[in-house]
Amino acid sequence: MNDDQTPDREFVSRLEWELESTMRRQGSLNGTSGAMRSVRRRLGTTLALVVASMLAGGAGTHAVTHRVDKEAAALYVARGEALVEIAQTRLDHFAREMAATQARVAEGIVTQREARGMEAEYSHAESEATFRELGLAETLITGKEPNDALSAPLVDGRDFVTERLAVLRRPLQMRLDFAADQALRQKQLVDSGLATAEETAGFAAHIGNMEQELVGHDKRIALRASFLSEELTAAAVELQGMRFAAVTARDTALRQVELLAQHHARLTALSQQGAVSDSELRGIQAELRASEAHVDLAELELRILDDKLEGAAKE
Repeated sequence: MNDDQTPDREFVSRLEWELESTMRRQGSLNGTSGAMRSVRRRLGTTLALVVASMLAGGAGTHAVTHRVDKEAAALYVARGEALVEIAQTRLDHFAREMAATQARVAEGIVTQREARGMEAEYSHAESEATFRELGLAETLITGKEPNDALSAPLVDGRDFVTERLAVLRRPLQMRLDFAADQALRQKQLVDSGLATAEETAGFAAHIGNMEQELVGHDKRIALRASFLSEELTAAAVELQGMRFAAVTARDTALRQVELLAQHHARLTALSQQGAVSDSELRGIQAELRASEAHVDLAELELRILDDKLEGAAKE
């Protein structure tokens, strides 16, 4: 049988021969009575119906599958076109906002530092529009949804995965630069006594998370390159990508635990002075336990992935 469920001619011929042989054996045993001839005619008719049904069924299955594939492709293309249009609408909006902001900077109404926030928003919208356009370009070739797996094959010799990763990197870097600028301003406020050290610690943790996100993004680009150069198998590159994501999740949770522990210590001291209610203290304790649980889960995930990677290396 073929993959499309259409029977091979060789298979049909073999089936005919098997049935005819059976009828001949029956005839030699029972003679050539009228009843036997009637049975043989019925068997012949049945054989013809079976073969015709199989041929029609195989062709029908192929036709239905082909129609479903075309309908699915049309749906994916329509979805991709809608996503491109939505992203372009957002980009047009932020382009107008960006122009207005730059005009206010020129008039001295808004500082260049304040305008950087809008620049980051515009960069994100611009990258999203390009990202969606690349996705649609891939769908128009494959008839399927864009494949962003690190082990995805090239599409007509084009590496859409790396292209999309590269597009998304710029806004990540811009947001990190903007956050670092805000952190510097926050430190100046602390030095002037206008902000608390705890607020500065929160900014530092936020920046640490963003740095980790950017490092993780670059790691995915490097892993993709290793897969394309055949340094890593498909299984290994996917497991490595999952492992790095688990490391990022653990480190983010650890930073959150550290912040919450400091906040908990401060609230405990205030609670002893009667300045904080028991319910507020219990709330921060619950948050701390939840973050500690995230750390434990990430550690468990890392152990599982390390075992999988060790197994993949032995294969």
